[in-house]
Amino acid sequence: MEIDIISYTAEQFAELTAEQLKEVRSAQLKKDKLEKALAARLLEEKQRMIENGTYLSSAWPLLKAKLQQDYNAEVAILRDGLLFYLHYSSKPEEETGAPYPLDYSLSETERYKAVKAYYETTYSDGTERFNAFKQDAVARKYLGELYATLYDVFLESA
Repeated sequence: MEIDIISYTAEQFAELTAEQLKEVRSAQLKKDKLEKALAARLLEEKQRMIENGTYLSSAWPLLKAKLQQDYNAEVAILRDGLLFYLHYSSKPEEETGAPYPLDYSLSETERYKAVKAYYETTYSDGTERFNAFKQDAVARKYLGELYATLYDVFLESA
């Protein structure tokens, strides 16, 4: 099964608990079901419009865009719910000794900025910064989906 509802790295998935993985799988299955339903609905509507002789009119692109927009909205709701769950269920039971302050009340974007600022001020060498960040197990959980983004940023500067 390909997980594309969220963009976690393989390392991040490996650190999820069984319950968290179950939630990810459930959300992915719901997304896949919505995608299949969209494809079936598009085919059904296309056939209907061909039979009615309206397929070549401007109605088909508008209907297709509307159905895609509805699908995207439903997937966004699933994705946001999953990210919310992962955001609050990944808080460690005890302090982990991270070199930067851990504040789980911050949004992922604010966490991203704090961790990025810490590594940029602490390590002037790009390679050293990337290697230190890569070893940071706390960041994988603390940053959530934005871990991969910061990983790529530091990789480019290495």
